[in-house]
Amino acid sequence: MDFSFFRKDKSKPTPVKKSGKVEAIEAINQEPLTEEHFDAAPTQGGIDVVETGAKLAPGIEEAAMLYASDRADDAIALLKTYLASEQAGDAQWLMLFDLYRMTRQREAFDRLALDYAVKRETSPPVWVDAATIKQSGKSNSADATKSSGQLFSLKGNLDENSADRITLLQSAAGQGAIQLDLSGINAITPAGSRLLKDALAHLQKNRAQLQIASGALISLLQQHTGDAGQSEPAHWLLLLQLYQVQGKQDEFEDLAVDYAVRFEVSPPSWETPAAVAQSIAPLETVKVAEGGSGNVFAMHGIINGGSAARFEEFRTFAAKHAEVELDLADVQRVEFASVNLFMEVLMSLLQAGKRVRIVGGNEMVNVVLIVMGVDEMAEVVRRKTG
Repeated sequence: MDFSFFRKDKSKPTPVKKSGKVEAIEAINQEPLTEEHFDAAPTQGGIDVVETGAKLAPGIEEAAMLYASDRADDAIALLKTYLASEQAGDAQWLMLFDLYRMTRQREAFDRLALDYAVKRETSPPVWVDAATIKQSGKSNSADATKSSGQLFSLKGNLDENSADRITLLQSAAGQGAIQLDLSGINAITPAGSRLLKDALAHLQKNRAQLQIASGALISLLQQHTGDAGQSEPAHWLLLLQLYQVQGKQDEFEDLAVDYAVRFEVSPPSWETPAAVAQSIAPLETVKVAEGGSGNVFAMHGIINGGSAARFEEFRTFAAKHAEVELDLADVQRVEFASVNLFMEVLMSLLQAGKRVRIVGGNEMVNVVLIVMGVDEMAEVVRRKTG
């Protein structure tokens, strides 16, 4: 595999050599498909199909590339064309099921399931929410059995550098229930308070299903609001938002009065949340992935060129293990802009003698990783078909 596009010449910029895979990706982004692609039987014309280490069924690579370019409707139309032809196999069916699930098209999914049962004469996949995929067979502690949703934590110093992580939180919450652990935050800046406050307000507005371990953060914020020399309202507003999203009206109103006195302005008004966040114990003791393994690192939402911070966390995590699993069960889409991030981290781990297995990805994610060449540096575990 050609990794020449990662080399840097500090003396002067040089043209980036494009691999066949990168050229194929650009072809999709630059030349939108015409209706003729979907009115006729699939052919080998149009976008070139690049050979990869894993054998892919007809149409699978092109559909995955369309989806990675945020063109889900085109990907669905292409796969439906293949299903209407004699070339259809379980791979095309499986990817279309995943596309309907990731785009939240339950009725289309159910119609496809009926069609699959008739034509393939076997039981179809069942609808499973992205946030509950990993819950089957999970049993970590008494607290965990009372909770549901994917785990998400914020740790260390919450400041302006936490923007990427908080964006991932909002993306993950859009896919289902979230267990949000804020107990690892040990320092917070006004910028960090504003970021988290805005994110929680967004989640409340969108009726996100939240369970929050916020006791330690609330104590930290109370220290700030109790400081007579504190003149920054951001910490107050975050604490008010935490009270509101958890349905703690008495605490909210008491703090609102103090806020009005301290800053001589009208405080935010109480708005009863449509979905009250449940307060839970810190999740750190149950954060280990299912099966009791401590070598699993999970990513969430959409992986793109702005996910650098998350990849650095993965690099640091993987450095502690000889073998590590990168769990993508909660990843909705992998965009091509993330190719450098994947390659740079996996290359460094490979050179350090680490073994990486990538698990849990939906079929579009897995195929994109194969197209990128990620499977040449890590094992991409795909579901079996046929």
